Amino acid sequence: MFPKSLILSGLAGWLLFLAALPAAAQTTNKQAQIEAVNAEMNDAMDQVRKIINQPVLAYARQPGMEVGEYPYWFHPGANTPDFNNVDIRTTQEKIYDKFAYVSSDLNPGIVFPGRDLEFNANTKYFYTNRSLPKKKLTEPQMLEINRLYRIIGHCQSELAQLQPPPEATEVTTEVDDPDSTAQKIVNRFPMLKSSTVRVAFVVLVLVGIVYLFRRRSG
Repeated sequence: MFPKSLILSGLAGWLLFLAALPAAAQTTNKQAQIEAVNAEMNDAMDQVRKIINQPVLAYARQPGMEVGEYPYWFHPGANTPDFNNVDIRTTQEKIYDKFAYVSSDLNPGIVFPGRDLEFNANTKYFYTNRSLPKKKLTEPQMLEINRLYRIIGHCQSELAQLQPPPEATEVTTEVDDPDSTAQKIVNRFPMLKSSTVRVAFVVLVLVGIVYLFRRRSG
């Protein structure tokens, strides 16, 4: 006959294993959701970058060209768009329209048609090459970016729900407090937070008591 301690240890191990299965499955499922949402958001951002950073026509500068001169194209930094609400059509700036051609100290000997260019504070976040001006977007292109921005905003909200910030832990200095000791045990073994595991331990204790009672009675 197997020793009582071996039987109880084996039973406890199986109960813990079975109780941990649902928690592990839930963790795996949440991670899969997070990865899917991240993939959707990154895909939307890639599409936005492709539209915003389209190549622009450039020409060699010729004598007699009317050229607007700029020391650079963009100031450092960029604000994060309000992905859930912004309409980039309302912030499109056609600041280069007044010149037939424009150039910058960053592009010596090269000019760009002024009417082909734009600046938009709500797309600057996605500028990938700031040494070149940005192509003026059409109405359908701006509407598409608005649509993609909504997807990005929705994904960010989902990620915030799936990945809540960690709760702050309260540090106490209590000594020999039973409640505090119990909490430390639960923190040391997170599976004890599961009601399934706690019930399993109660059942285990009852089985042990019955076993000992029968052995003494026999």
